[in-house]
Amino acid sequence: MSAAPTGLKNIFREVLQTKSGKIAIIILSVILVMSLTVWTTGSEKVVKNWNEPEYWIDNPRLAAPEWVSWITGSNAPRTIILKPEDFRRTYSEDPLTGQATIQLRTRFYYDYNDVPSEIILKLNVNATTRSLITLSWTKPDGSKLEVYRKDVSRGAYLIFLYTDTDAVSSIKSYLSGIDVSPDIAVQTVLFSSEASLKSGNPKILRSSDVNPPRPYEVIVSISSRKEGLLASAQLDLLGKVHGIAGTDNKRRDIFIGILWGAPVALAFGLTAALIISFVQTILGALAAFYGYRIDEVIERFTDVYLVLPFLSLLITIQFIYKTTIWTILITVIALSIFGTITKSTRSMVLQVKEEPYIEAAISYGASKARILFLYILPRVLPYTFANVTVLVPSYIFLEASLSLLGVGDPVLPTWGKLIEEAFIGGATFYGYWWWILIPSSLIILVSMAFALLWYSFDKILNPRLREE
Repeated sequence: MSAAPTGLKNIFREVLQTKSGKIAIIILSVILVMSLTVWTTGSEKVVKNWNEPEYWIDNPRLAAPEWVSWITGSNAPRTIILKPEDFRRTYSEDPLTGQATIQLRTRFYYDYNDVPSEIILKLNVNATTRSLITLSWTKPDGSKLEVYRKDVSRGAYLIFLYTDTDAVSSIKSYLSGIDVSPDIAVQTVLFSSEASLKSGNPKILRSSDVNPPRPYEVIVSISSRKEGLLASAQLDLLGKVHGIAGTDNKRRDIFIGILWGAPVALAFGLTAALIISFVQTILGALAAFYGYRIDEVIERFTDVYLVLPFLSLLITIQFIYKTTIWTILITVIALSIFGTITKSTRSMVLQVKEEPYIEAAISYGASKARILFLYILPRVLPYTFANVTVLVPSYIFLEASLSLLGVGDPVLPTWGKLIEEAFIGGATFYGYWWWILIPSSLIILVSMAFALLWYSFDKILNPRLREE
């Protein structure tokens, strides 16, 4: 059985040589590197707009991850964004009436097996008088219908075609004109051939179903007085799958929240674990080395702290004061100054201070502070680092637990906040598994990484586990 290494540098070198240590470092490194893509490309924008619904309007609501479609082979629709530059603009004037018309025309190929979850038309109209807006929809089979018609004033408009009353009214008029029941959903009408609608068995009409393949065509017309008439449009065909981790009920990309929350979770867990571990280690060393009244005071405080209802006190404090991730961190540290590490360090130092090299240091006149901080603490610090790897997951779980109880940070997109909002949004009830399972899996994965690190430390520092 080989002797345990001394010195933090040597210990960390051996940790990185173990299989469990390598796996742990790889897991944590991958998560941190991925997180840098968000933090370095606009972290302030993510936090500022995380709770702003308008910022995420181009994302589908409650969309599953895209890889689900690959696994199931369902060919679920992806989001198609037709931006203003994708529209071909034509301008015409009627010399008799003085009316001007701007026509915005765009095309898109659609080859999915289902309809989009939503269709949103964004309009910007600048005119001196009221304008007539019409939207016509041409399918690959050549059938054409007017989807929207309305007089509007100057301004920006967000039109949800599936639920807009004017659009629904136009669709019903179209269905009545071809002698079909007006109860068919708007999305079904827009993406089904006219023949299938008349047959009573609507079927998704894909661009590839026509030979040769033909696109859908959308024409937006804005008519008004020619003086100062300007207009632009954007059409969002929102899919039913999105990105790596899907979206939530506020259209937010869960993957962005996970990447942004990873450094927050690791920083919270590491900061709390390091500060608490070192403080408790120093207090335990002071109690054992100086003894007498110092030992008695530290031991009694430790006993009191160990019986305090930690979670209840933490929740009470967070209700009284303004809740942020920093107030939570400070409160956790304040309530954990004394603890089990204090007692374990005390027992270790009681043994170390009786060793011959400590007696030799005392005999040649070394000060107590020098003996404590240069000779004794370096012997127990490796065990403190081992304790840190155990504490980090517990504090990450603590932040998530507080969020689930409604006393977490209300602004930051932390992992705990994602899980809390998933429960509030009924993810478990309605089957939005990605919303709750992916953030939870990340917490478990990080905890597993630190557990592997702890195993590596234990294997190196515990003489019974060391190999020849």
